[in-house]
Amino acid sequence: MSKARASFYDLFMLPQERLVLRKQRTRLCKAATGRVLDVAIGTGLNIPHYRTASSVIGVDHNPAMLRRAIRRTWESKITVRLVAADAHALPFPDSSFDSIVIALSLCTIPDPAGALAELNRVAAPGAHLHFLEHARSSKPSWRRIQDRFSPAWRKVTGGCRLDQDTVQLIEDSTWSIDTLWTSDGGGLIQGSAVNAGS
Repeated sequence: MSKARASFYDLFMLPQERLVLRKQRTRLCKAATGRVLDVAIGTGLNIPHYRTASSVIGVDHNPAMLRRAIRRTWESKITVRLVAADAHALPFPDSSFDSIVIALSLCTIPDPAGALAELNRVAAPGAHLHFLEHARSSKPSWRRIQDRFSPAWRKVTGGCRLDQDTVQLIEDSTWSIDTLWTSDGGGLIQGSAVNAGS
């Protein structure tokens, strides 16, 4: 993503942040404790919401996004370090993190199943995955809207799949969902999952 598109991202997200996502991000980040990995941190919209983490490492493959995220780290009360890295191949040892946060990114990551496996690798025993994601709605009327708008949405957002069955994707991975909130239309989900083997 170019510098111009990274700048556009914050402007594009502003109405959604004010209407829905800010409240959801607060809930998401409050649940993350200990050593936290924020995956595909983008421009750092989660950063102001961390309160209970001992430290946060934010990773993103896009340098332009990380440059915008740096400014948010300066205002954070939590120690936040940014690392350029791909979610499919993270530069961290096994069992490095107590909590993993991913927000509106599984729907964009090219190989989400592979990324979930990699997140499991760097998660400490008993660690939780906290997620806020787009998902395919369970309501037929909403699914039709998603199907209609998804192609254009992907172009504008750099590949975001509004119609991805994210719940099934997580359940098919090495993570097991233990809490789940679904928006009225079912197009947005939030919850946590634990390593199924822990």
